[in-house]
Amino acid sequence: MKKIIMSTLFAGFFAFNASASVAEVFEMDENFVNTELAQLNELDEFVAANEGITLSEMDASNGLLAELNGSSDILRTLELIGRGDPPLGIPSFLWGACFGVAGIAIVYFVTDDRDETKKALTGCAIVQGALILIYVIVWVLILGSAATAV
Repeated sequence: MKKIIMSTLFAGFFAFNASASVAEVFEMDENFVNTELAQLNELDEFVAANEGITLSEMDASNGLLAELNGSSDILRTLELIGRGDPPLGIPSFLWGACFGVAGIAIVYFVTDDRDETKKALTGCAIVQGALILIYVIVWVLILGSAATAV
């Protein structure tokens, strides 16, 4: 009976905690978001109007980039967009380490990013190298103990 009561209290406490913290995460002020993204929307419209423009041409012809240089958050966001993200937000190293060749293939086909694929390959190589090393050590110990037993 004590287990049932304690389990019920624990489940109720967990549910209350989860519901209390979730509401705070999803609060959003639309005016704040719109004002923060206004310059980025202007830049997007300029690039859409001048298709095929390079970054240096855009910097020379439009003063908007000079304004954006003062806003490091927007530039950091632009850098992250251009760099590419790993699949599902899981680091590519872990894809390769946990899933091996299949993880490398997932990263390669989802991201099409050479650096991310190299990270997955590195993760796979490190884990496989460690497994081979453990395998060799175990066999050396087994053969060593068999030789001393004879």
